[in-house]
Amino acid sequence: MGTEAKGTLTMWATANFRNLLLLLAVLPLVVSGCLPVAAPPTSPPLANNPTESPAAVEKPSPPKTEDLKWERLDIGMEPDSVYQPWMLTTAIKVLEGQPVRIKGWMHGAVFQRSNIRNFHLMREKECPFGPGGQAHHAIEVVMQGTQRADFSVEEITVEGIFRVVPVTGENGKTWSLYRIEGTAVK
Repeated sequence: MGTEAKGTLTMWATANFRNLLLLLAVLPLVVSGCLPVAAPPTSPPLANNPTESPAAVEKPSPPKTEDLKWERLDIGMEPDSVYQPWMLTTAIKVLEGQPVRIKGWMHGAVFQRSNIRNFHLMREKECPFGPGGQAHHAIEVVMQGTQRADFSVEEITVEGIFRVVPVTGENGKTWSLYRIEGTAVK
């Protein structure tokens, strides 16, 4: 092979090698959609007529209030025990910060009949609170803003934001495990 043929072959291989490298560099961008593409067609401008409005823009709706059952809050704590974070189930963890509604009984250790801001909601009327009680059978309710409750010996429904806030009693044991930042008592 002559010198002229070798030079032509070398130029051809170099040019093809450069094209191959360029193709290998650009191909992933094309496949992933990273290269710029033509802008999508735009819609015509809206008329200034107040009766014509753009398609209804849906505002994000507030989270749905969940009807909570006491069975879901049961973590099997024995009376007079101390809560440990590992005891909490995923089914309870997902409730944190969510609006809930739950029925229960107002604990009798409330020293006023009306304008009550804080009280404990009990799973059952006979549930003990404090020594001898199960922490997951009591929810501390803290009414928000100007909201207040009246004492009742009947079953009530509390609505509000659910939190996991263990309350430790005088005996060093967990007396209640949950809190509702109350927005309504019915």
